Amino acid sequence: MHLRTFPLRVLVASAVICCANATSVIAQNSVAPDPISAQQARVQRIVDDLTARLGIAEAVHASMVPANRLLMSVEPTAHTFELKVEDGWAETLSDAELTAAVAHELGHVWIFTHHPFLQTEQLANEVAMRLISPNVLAQLYDKVWKRAGVKGDLARFLGPEVARGLASPEASPEASPEPLPDATPDVPPALVP
Repeated sequence: MHLRTFPLRVLVASAVICCANATSVIAQNSVAPDPISAQQARVQRIVDDLTARLGIAEAVHASMVPANRLLMSVEPTAHTFELKVEDGWAETLSDAELTAAVAHELGHVWIFTHHPFLQTEQLANEVAMRLISPNVLAQLYDKVWKRAGVKGDLARFLGPEVARGLASPEASPEASPEPLPDATPDVPPALVP
């Protein structure tokens, strides 16, 4: 009788070990989300929304990188674009500022796919201002310049007419009028005859 119960004990012991291991694997997989993943997901949601609104058909994938001298930049890859964001930078931006930063970078993508020979910061901002307020872009530039320890020229990046119309980089984004819809969505305003 002792021999007959031995295999049952082994079977029960094996089942307990398997369940314990499975529970351990489940516990390891249910760890709190990595903050980098949360940042990346936040950026990617904005990328997906704005690419659709700008009519950009090419895929754009956000990734967090340990360092980016520009804080955020976009690069073409084999069949897509990669938006590289310095780890921690997105956390310092409000939703409006992050949307402005992504819109600016997607402005570069739009230009690259339509007029690759015309890449300028001002033109990328003109594309971005189809969707966002110039005041929010001004706030973003102010933050970038403070982080870099420099003072930039808004007229160089937003155009003299837009820069003249801004009260200050600290102005409330709600105080700024919404950008007017572009009558020719496939051509940046600077390229319309």
